[in-house]
Amino acid sequence: MAMTARFSLRAPQRQARLVALAVAYHLARPGSELDRETLQEYEHGLAEVAAALEPQLEAESVTLALSSLQVTLLATAMSSVVSELKMYSVFDTMAGESGRPRSTAAGFDERLRGLFPEVAADPAAADALAGEITMLRRELPLARARELIAEEQRLAAEGAKAGKKRWWFWKR
Repeated sequence: MAMTARFSLRAPQRQARLVALAVAYHLARPGSELDRETLQEYEHGLAEVAAALEPQLEAESVTLALSSLQVTLLATAMSSVVSELKMYSVFDTMAGESGRPRSTAAGFDERLRGLFPEVAADPAAADALAGEITMLRRELPLARARELIAEEQRLAAEGAKAGKKRWWFWKR
């Protein structure tokens, strides 16, 4: 069995809060922690990252060890959050005083406003956060993580192929 590569992510508090927002968004989506091929829950998905990140959020900086899968899931979550943040002020205006959510992800509004109180005062501040999270996403070792996942899948397929027993009817 191949050992899964780990990437170390060290981030100042503000960037850690952006990561926490992306992780919360990811986890709020039904089925986000299910492997598409096996339909089984990820053994080491972003729920594990949330558990490691949460106690560190008030620190000056955080350090996380991420697997290749976690890096790719985090990058995807960050991309989704960028879209949410860019539309946030528009949805805020549309929602007005109705109390309607500004996001389709359950709890996203509360998490965003809790991590970044400036958005509660000025919903347009979400647009600046979109730029920050875009820059942070670019710093992720995504290409290397994808290479490692492909290599792990290739090795697993070779192992499965080699492990198949052939029936030798002429042997006893």
